[in-house]
Amino acid sequence: MSQNKLLLIVNLTAGQKRIHKKLADVVQIFFQNGYIPTVMPTMYQGHAQELAKTYAKDYDLIVCAGGDGTLSETIAGLMDAKADLPLGYIPCGTTNDLASTLGLSSDIDLAVLDILAGTPVPIDIGLFNGKTFAYTASFGAFTRASYATPQTLKNTLGHLAYLLEGLKDLTNIRPISAHIKTDEAELDGKYVFGSISNSTSLGGILTLDKDSVMLDDGKFELVLMESPENAFELSQLLLNLTQRKFEPPIHLIASSNIEITTSQPLDWTLDGEQMKGEKTFSICNLHRAVRIIVPSQPANELLSE
Repeated sequence: MSQNKLLLIVNLTAGQKRIHKKLADVVQIFFQNGYIPTVMPTMYQGHAQELAKTYAKDYDLIVCAGGDGTLSETIAGLMDAKADLPLGYIPCGTTNDLASTLGLSSDIDLAVLDILAGTPVPIDIGLFNGKTFAYTASFGAFTRASYATPQTLKNTLGHLAYLLEGLKDLTNIRPISAHIKTDEAELDGKYVFGSISNSTSLGGILTLDKDSVMLDDGKFELVLMESPENAFELSQLLLNLTQRKFEPPIHLIASSNIEITTSQPLDWTLDGEQMKGEKTFSICNLHRAVRIIVPSQPANELLSE
């Protein structure tokens, strides 16, 4: 059996630390299937990007284990290194939005087997004021929860922690005045939420119809929520949100390039990590920039071999 070199970038504190208990099993499965794994644990925010950028070209396959932030950093590192390597992802975070969109298993053993039996598929990546993001950039309601929720609370309550933190935003929300230019339209308004995404799930709270999202079509889905003027408009907004009705006060626009100007500095989250505010934002789609391995056959078929 030929031996290929595999770099395994691991965030041991992601989610409820599930990967910490399974790491030996993960290494063994890869080794038994023809790979020599090198494990590199992340030590701080941004470390996964540094590791991928520095070492990617020395390996045949890159796999990252962690949450959305770990995946985003690893992708950024691969792009920095200009390394055309397939990327495997073992989702171990709290929400795992992109993993949900790609149909990746939340079971660690099955996720590893899906990487071994899977197929690399190209997906679009975003560039936000020059910074890479994997699947979403957002502002306003609920977005603060991804970076404001304490890690200990995430580990204890999981996805519920995001919802609890998000409810605080609804009581303190301030509308954002913005001018937004897309490929086909320009809008001016006051918004309580905005997202630019390449995913069907956003923070585990918002979901988009799978028929409206293509991960390699060169376009993002821009979602905007107008600021409600009264309790009735707020209830209508929440109803449209839960029913996935994208009609005013909620807008859904597909675009490859998006320019946003706000009246005051605005904080964003990129793949769950905070980005401090500016007033002008340029977002462009990097078409089919990275190849991620997705399941091409049921993992239990490989188990039986």
